[in-house]
Amino acid sequence: MLDRLQDVSADTLRYLDSLGFLGWQLGLERIEKLCAFWGNPHTRYPIVHLAGTNGKGSTAAMLSAIGQAAGLRVGLYTSPHLVHPRERMQINGVPISGRELERALQSSRHVADSLQATYFEVLTAIAFHWFDEQRVDLGIIETGLGGRWDATNVVVPEVAIITSIALEHQQYLGKTLVQIAQEKAGIIKTGWPCVSGVKAKSARGVIAAECEAKNAPFIAVHAEARCSAVQLLETGTRFRLHAPRLNEDSQLYHLNLLGRHQVDNAMLAIWASHILQTRGLPITAAACAEGLKHVHWPGRMQLLETSPRTLVDAAHNADGMRKLTRSIRALYPQRRVKVVMSLLKDKALTQALRAWLALQPEFFFATAANDRALAAEQMHAAARRLGFVAHVSATPRAAFELARARCAAEDLLCVTGSHYLIGELMEQGLLPYPY
Repeated sequence: MLDRLQDVSADTLRYLDSLGFLGWQLGLERIEKLCAFWGNPHTRYPIVHLAGTNGKGSTAAMLSAIGQAAGLRVGLYTSPHLVHPRERMQINGVPISGRELERALQSSRHVADSLQATYFEVLTAIAFHWFDEQRVDLGIIETGLGGRWDATNVVVPEVAIITSIALEHQQYLGKTLVQIAQEKAGIIKTGWPCVSGVKAKSARGVIAAECEAKNAPFIAVHAEARCSAVQLLETGTRFRLHAPRLNEDSQLYHLNLLGRHQVDNAMLAIWASHILQTRGLPITAAACAEGLKHVHWPGRMQLLETSPRTLVDAAHNADGMRKLTRSIRALYPQRRVKVVMSLLKDKALTQALRAWLALQPEFFFATAANDRALAAEQMHAAARRLGFVAHVSATPRAAFELARARCAAEDLLCVTGSHYLIGELMEQGLLPYPY
C-alpha cells in the first residue's frame, strides 16, 4: 500500500523537511496568521482538543471511531506520522490525498515562508482548512507538544481532554509534573468543559485550578467513574463502565485496542462523547460501544498474527514503557520476549529500560534514520549496566531480522521506542503499512 504515497512529489517532501521538525517557538502569532490566510476555518466546525503526555492519540482515534459510528464525518489530526505526513490529517480514516496536500502547500507557501512558519504550524493550518473544505461534522485535534503554546491552541473546543501527565520534553515544558501540567492546562478555554484522566495529585490540582479560574467545568474521570471486569485479550480489551452521572451502570464495552491503559483512554472518550451529545451532536451510547469495538490505531499496541507473534507499540518514554510492559505481562506471562528498540535523544533512557526489568527481555538496538535518534551503542551500554542481554545492529532492518531469527515460535517479538523506528520498518515492508 506504500505506492499510494507516491503521488506527492519529492520537491514537496523536501520543502516540508526544510521547515524542520523542532521548530517549537513561543507564541501563536504565526499560526493565527496562517489560519487567517485560510479564513479561520477552525471556527466553522465543532472541535475536541486533546493534550497529554501519553494516550492522546489513542483517545483521539477512539473519538473519531465513535463519531463515525454515529454517522458523522470526522476529521482527525494527530502527530507524528509513521511513514508519510499525509497520515496526520484524515477524514473517516482516509488520509488527505497527495494532490490535496500539494495544492494546499502551494497556496499557502508564500505566507508560510514570510512568517518563517514551522513544519507543524504549516500542517496544522492545512488540516484546519482541509477539514472545513471537506465539510466535516467534527474535528478531533491532538496537540503536538505541550498545550499553551502549541500551534493547535487557536481552537475553542466543545471539550478539552488532558489524558495524562508524565515527565517528558522537560527542556520545553518544565522539570516537574506541576510545570508540565501548567503547560498542558493551557488548552482549557473559559466556560468550556475539560475532561481529565490525570492521576498524579499535584498535576490534577493544577488542571482543576485552571478550570476554576476559567469557569470551565472540570471532570476528573477517575473520580466520577470506575471500570470493573477488565479482561485483556488478544482480540482487544473488555471492561464494564460504572458512571452514574452518565447513566451508565455496568455497561459492557469491547475495545479493539490492547492494554489496561487503553481502558483509561476509553473512559475519556466516552465521557467526551456524552458532552458532545449535550452540544447537539447525535452521538448515542450505542455509537460509543460500536466505535470502541472497531477503533483502529496502527502502531499502538498492535498485535500482528505472525510467527513469532509480533507486538508493535510506539511507546517512547518511561511512562509508556511501563504501560507496555504491564500489558505484556498480563497477556503473555510465560512467553520469552525479544525487543527491537530505538529511542530518541530527549528520552530518559535508564528509566525507560528499567520498565523492562521484570520481563528480562533480550534487546536488539539500532539507530533509527532520524537526527534525533539515540545512538544504538548508548542504548546497548545502558541496557548492559542494568543486566540485560543486548545486541547492537547497524540498521533497524538488521536488528529486526536478527531478533526475528533468534525467536522461537512461542516467543513474543516487540518493536518499540519511537514512531520513526516503526515507520522505517513499515517503509521497508518488514511491518504492514495500514494506509
